[in-house]
Amino acid sequence: MFVRIALVAAASLVLLSACDGSGDDPSPLRSPSQNDATIVPVTPAAKPDTVPEAAFAIETTTTLGRIIRRAGQDPQAVMTRSLLSATCNADVLVIATTQETIHAALLCDRFWTPEVSLIFIGEEVALILEVAEVRFRVLIETLSGAQAEFTVAGIWVEAP
Repeated sequence: MFVRIALVAAASLVLLSACDGSGDDPSPLRSPSQNDATIVPVTPAAKPDTVPEAAFAIETTTTLGRIIRRAGQDPQAVMTRSLLSATCNADVLVIATTQETIHAALLCDRFWTPEVSLIFIGEEVALILEVAEVRFRVLIETLSGAQAEFTVAGIWVEAP
């Protein structure tokens, strides 16, 4: 039995060394760092005319409040804000909270219906304004558990 295990192990090592990619035929499986894909960085859209001059562009991911959820416990709000309104006009999403107004370039047909707005308006929310190499996103989470996500072309914030 021991000899059989040793032979299987030796055969496995021989096969592994033959498949290290150093032969004439490259291995069909390559690590993600060796693939041919190229990440194309996203450039933020120009600031729309309807966005106030005082609103500044978000250049790094920004968290506005947090909601901590633990099993068997009520959610804990940390520096959340109340969502006063959320509208989309002329392809600009405008989210007004008790602490700031967020403007984001978004095609309005990708925004909430009036029925969905009712789930969020007046609720305590946490927001993440994500600025990544491949996308810009606005994420909204309510204390009651509703979540929404919008991929946008640029994000600007106006403090009251």
